Amino acid sequence: MTYRIVGVDEEHIVVEFRKNNEEIRFNTYESAEEYLRYIQSEKVIPSQYELIIQ
Repeated sequence: MTYRIVGVDEEHIVVEFRKNNEEIRFNTYESAEEYLRYIQSEKVIPSQYELIIQ
């Protein structure tokens, strides 16, 4: 099973994270959490998006 991080705003618009036109996927939940913390600390995505791991 792989995991991904998405951002969802109040209008249910979904933002996916991609690199070289491919969705970024993680092999473990822990590695997805680590990347999520990095995104939040760097303020990569506007605050109206709730970031979740799927």
